[in-house]
Amino acid sequence: MTLIAIRPALRRTARRLLAVAAAATLLASAAVVERPAPAAAAGYTGPHPGTFTGLGFDTCAAPSNEQMNAWLQSPYRAVGIYIGGVNRGCAQANLTKEWVSTQQAAGWRFFPLYVGLQAPCTTYLRRIDPTRAAEQGREAADDAATNAVNLGLAPRSTLILDIEHYEGDAACTAAVDTFASAWTTRLHERGYLSGLYTSVGSYGLRDQVAAYSRPGYARPDLLDFARWDGVQTVSDPAIPETYWAPKRRMKQYLGDHYETWGGVRINIDSNYLDLEQPAYTMAGTAQKRRYGTATGGTSYR
Repeated sequence: MTLIAIRPALRRTARRLLAVAAAATLLASAAVVERPAPAAAAGYTGPHPGTFTGLGFDTCAAPSNEQMNAWLQSPYRAVGIYIGGVNRGCAQANLTKEWVSTQQAAGWRFFPLYVGLQAPCTTYLRRIDPTRAAEQGREAADDAATNAVNLGLAPRSTLILDIEHYEGDAACTAAVDTFASAWTTRLHERGYLSGLYTSVGSYGLRDQVAAYSRPGYARPDLLDFARWDGVQTVSDPAIPETYWAPKRRMKQYLGDHYETWGGVRINIDSNYLDLEQPAYTMAGTAQKRRYGTATGGTSYR
């Protein structure tokens, strides 16, 4: 039985750090170490991650500038940064506006992650209140957007809500869906795009697929899903081919493992991104603006 079959994939800031099985580590070595490092990228100042196809990594706390410089020898060119949330697991001593500016100048793309309230049917201490799910989703989006502004992340960057593994009843599903829909709606009002992270073994993915075309549901613009099989692809049998397509997906294809680049060893998760920055139009004709968007809201296509 594989690791995926017995343990749901969990992002590192909301879980105990565990060693991946030896076979998975060998798979990572085969999949990544043999690749030559990509050419140095020019500085980037647009929305994150923006239009990007390639490898990314995330680690609990943002590495130092020196570590990031060493990892320019790696095949990775995107990095996950944990910008906030009541369930964020690590202090972020390096994650400042200056750090973001420095790493953008080096060509790194970011996929910003927000570890907020979790499903009410989990054992997390900080969980969604089903009676306040919409309000809490909006509050989380406001907090994430404010943090993104403070870090200097460009408008229309995609902020990814981390929803960890859950299995529950219809009431639990409804609470998560209400929270996630409010998160997306509020981020659009604040001028950012919405993402959602879940795993293929969680009700989170099943519920997002079920809600995809539901009237009134504001689905995330980007799907970030986990299947720790070592395969660098965004296709998956659990996701209908036309959903979050084209180029609206990223996959966490390997969990906790160590890699060393430029003499620097870091414990990471590995991700494959296949994204294109979506076009958008300003809905409504009102000229009064709030948070940089028209009062009629923002429509992403």
